[in-house]
Amino acid sequence: MKTQLVQFGDLCGRLRRFEEKYGFSTIEFYRRFERGELGDDPDMMQWAGTYHLYLTSLPVRQFTQHELAPA
Repeated sequence: MKTQLVQFGDLCGRLRRFEEKYGFSTIEFYRRFERGELGDDPDMMQWAGTYHLYLTSLPVRQFTQHELAPA
């Protein structure tokens, strides 16, 4: 499996595309996904994975922006 670098903006764009395609927010999707209401087809799994990457990368992004900001 080849490692791929994904920019934070790319994650946001992917989430927006899923939202547009399925007609509900990522937060609503994840609530329903966690309850088992949406199944496990490839799109649902990819949306969940993308959201997980978004959630785990957000604190790092915020930290690095804070550290890089001029004093």
